[in-house]
Amino acid sequence: MSNENERLSCSVCHAYLFDDDDVVYCPVCGAPHHRDCYNSIGHCAFEAAHGTENEYKKPEAAREPEKSNTTGFTGTVTCEICGAVYPENESKCPECSAPNFKAVGGPFAGLDFLGGIPEETDLGGGVKASEARRFVFANTRRYIPLFAQINLGKKAGWNWFSFLFPCGWFLSRKMYKAGIITGVLSICFSMFTIPFQSAFSHYDVSSFKSYADVFSAVASNASETGYWALALFAAGILLQLVLRIVCAIFGDKIYRDYAIETITDIKQNSDDIDYDYRKKGGTNFILLMVGFFAVQYIPSIIATLLI
Repeated sequence: MSNENERLSCSVCHAYLFDDDDVVYCPVCGAPHHRDCYNSIGHCAFEAAHGTENEYKKPEAAREPEKSNTTGFTGTVTCEICGAVYPENESKCPECSAPNFKAVGGPFAGLDFLGGIPEETDLGGGVKASEARRFVFANTRRYIPLFAQINLGKKAGWNWFSFLFPCGWFLSRKMYKAGIITGVLSICFSMFTIPFQSAFSHYDVSSFKSYADVFSAVASNASETGYWALALFAAGILLQLVLRIVCAIFGDKIYRDYAIETITDIKQNSDDIDYDYRKKGGTNFILLMVGFFAVQYIPSIIATLLI
């Protein structure tokens, strides 16, 4: 690395500049760029900041390069997701890896992660909106305003994700108790259809060209199939629908109550709040898939073994 460019990095790609790099400098603020990087955007990376307090300033030579990628910003920034404070020039939060929109710029620079709710808003139990944001982590612009509405007395709503994938949604939000209960109920209700599937397995399904043919065959052979099997089948379908509707209506409130209870416990007992927020909050895509496949395939596996 040359003496001239020591401790400097490209203002576009943030890579350190070496003595054999083709470097150009902004004629206005002096910001360094790889020539190719400068040509790729056609202007200085800090053009929008020219003449303002955020204009590029050459860093002090004593600054340690391994601690920060110097891009010309000064000061610190607070992560909108986890609340960590880190150098303003970093492209992402070192704690949760959320992008630093102030550094990268673009249309998301002013994104409000609280959905218009002030950070100090009490969502219940002394939990602030800023704390709930760190716990919820994903889709906070939807959930934080909902939590605020529920705290003001709203008891019900509608969550399509909870309606379509009740067990998977609860598990993905790490509400394990609610997820397991919902999953077990879904599987049990699906089991109600096994007697009907057993009777229906004797039909020549190759002759059915539409659902109308299926219903006609069932109706004409109701006594042979067994009225009790038809009743169980209808009850299983109805109970699954009721379960989904209940989860869709009250899912957000259940999640809010879980979040408030868990955040309060973390604040009172945790030795590492940020770690516990990440461990107990946020989302888990793997658990979403586990819940989905369990509800979808366990009843089919059981039915195959019994029929």
